[in-house]
Amino acid sequence: MSAEENDKSDLGDQDQNIEEFLEQRKKLDAQFEEKFTKVLTVMFTDLKGSTSMAETAGDLATRMILKAHNEIVFAAIKANNGTLVKTIGDGTLSHFPTAQDGVRGAAAIQKGIDTYNATSNSKVPIIVRIGLHTGKVIFEKNDIFGDVVNTASRFESSANGGEIYISEETHNALDDKNEIYNRYIKMATLKGKKEPVKIFKVFWNPQEADADKTAGPEVEIKDEGMPVAIKFVIAIILAIIVVFGGVQMRIFMNKQINADERRSISQSATPVPSPETPK
Repeated sequence: MSAEENDKSDLGDQDQNIEEFLEQRKKLDAQFEEKFTKVLTVMFTDLKGSTSMAETAGDLATRMILKAHNEIVFAAIKANNGTLVKTIGDGTLSHFPTAQDGVRGAAAIQKGIDTYNATSNSKVPIIVRIGLHTGKVIFEKNDIFGDVVNTASRFESSANGGEIYISEETHNALDDKNEIYNRYIKMATLKGKKEPVKIFKVFWNPQEADADKTAGPEVEIKDEGMPVAIKFVIAIILAIIVVFGGVQMRIFMNKQINADERRSISQSATPVPSPETPK
């Protein structure tokens, strides 16, 4: 066999090896997806103002508040088919098999905390914000990873105390959207995300839900994620208007000054007496 024939044979073997490798890679990816990934609803909670509790209520009282917080949060997660993954500082990371379970769990947390604040003798109320997002996550032992986890965290940090924010994916995945009233409230650009996302608010308090339904949804326009190109064009137009207006104003002012100067000279000049008419 000639050298040229040997080269062709080697190339043919390489092509075959690549095909085999790609086929094996495809099987491994499928096995990985099946074994280590799953679509879940991820929830983050965060206890607001925890750093100032010790100063306000004292160390022992703060410890009792944290204990009450954990009992409420952990019980609500478990009662709604959730799994507590871990605590993060004064917050928690958990996941639920369905979006409906996740929203129920979040609402149960806020209701439990509301009851505690109304009935306890604590000088410091418990205030929690919650965020949820639904999508495919990666499992590793008892932990979960992936963009869905990070996004759920961003929804939590965007919420105010006592609020529950959910993503559009979680809203769309709800089996019964009317069970716990929720609606779209605004667009927002989350930290680490290029494109703005829709934020839905869960109204876990029946009185607040009724009031919102009666008032009707407010129109949110201040953060609609206007494309950068449009913002740039608008900025240029505004700059041109400002510059052109400034030039026109200066021209007008100069004309006005000249006119004032002429009036001033005319008014301040001593009139020359006209010669007397000879008698």
